[in-house]
Amino acid sequence: MMDFQKLAQYQIKLAQIMRNHHQFHNCLILCDRAMFSMAKAVYVHRNQIILSSINLSITDMPTLIHTDAEPSLDMVLFMGTVHYLISAEDHAHNKPMKLEEVDRLLFRTDHILNRLSRRIIADPAERYQSIFIKNQSMK
Repeated sequence: MMDFQKLAQYQIKLAQIMRNHHQFHNCLILCDRAMFSMAKAVYVHRNQIILSSINLSITDMPTLIHTDAEPSLDMVLFMGTVHYLISAEDHAHNKPMKLEEVDRLLFRTDHILNRLSRRIIADPAERYQSIFIKNQSMK
């Protein structure tokens, strides 16, 4: 479980680097991968299994992410939208993304990773660490 969360942490950091280098499509792909990695961590936690490879599809997300205890259709819809955007390569390259859109994408992805991490890890020190909190302390 922790390996998938660490992977999500690395992927979102790489997404931020891609954003800084104006590689917006790569940033989008890494945000999608980070959300799927964290979803895999949720899956491992929920099912108490240890696997090095888990194949989840976008159709698995509603039952995995949306729970009675925490209704999360907004997260499922966002994850589905991002996944669609990277899957529809022809359409994604036709209209370049704007920096403001990419910043919103990063912020929302970061927020989702944080929410999912809180579901599976009790100790705040071991949870996903927001990429934005560190930037604020540097200002």
